[in-house]
Amino acid sequence: MNTLPTDNDPVQAWMALGVQSAILARTMPAVRHDLAGPLSAMRMAATVLKRRLGTGELPPAQAVERVEQFEGHLTRLADSAKRLRHWDLPAQDSAQPLAAVAAQTVQLARPLLAMRGTDLQAPGPLPETPVAAHTTLCLLLGALYHLAEAGSPPPARITLQAVQGRSGLRVQADGQADAGLAAFASQPVPPLDAAALLCLARHGGAHVQCGAGWVELDAAPARPDVTP
Repeated sequence: MNTLPTDNDPVQAWMALGVQSAILARTMPAVRHDLAGPLSAMRMAATVLKRRLGTGELPPAQAVERVEQFEGHLTRLADSAKRLRHWDLPAQDSAQPLAAVAAQTVQLARPLLAMRGTDLQAPGPLPETPVAAHTTLCLLLGALYHLAEAGSPPPARITLQAVQGRSGLRVQADGQADAGLAAFASQPVPPLDAAALLCLARHGGAHVQCGAGWVELDAAPARPDVTP
């Protein structure tokens, strides 16, 4: 995991790292799926391609098309592997637009929330303000998981919204998900509470406010000593 900036308090630093680990544990299934999906598709396509090439029934044009499909799968696989590798690189706290970080957050969190019966939306437009990418990603994921786990049953919908007059985001939970689906997807892990989010925000140089069914985040700016 990335090491977030600290205020020279080792206890608080370890607590923040623990929160990051809890967030990664919830996110990892989506990352694993992004890695396994292209591999499975490539394995099946390779089997078909090998058989058809062996019998001589595959025209050259179709062979080229299959190779191009392989290239697409390889690109997806490389992107997913790169994203996983970035969890351990401090350089990934370089500047990225807040809207882009929010889009990545939605992509990573949507599978877990869908299992709990929660629909995740980011209708936009969202701010393009440059922010510390990894710290903001962790905080947004943490806010989503916090709201999804805070109530029983979980919310039916969580929305990422721009905050009027500020370069921040409001994460808003509404409604109630199907209780049966929520119970099926429940996990025996401690929920991410508001104290965990505040700890992570403090060490990331961000500002977080939490209320009943909502979280507002003013993201940390990218550090000037870090390059993309």
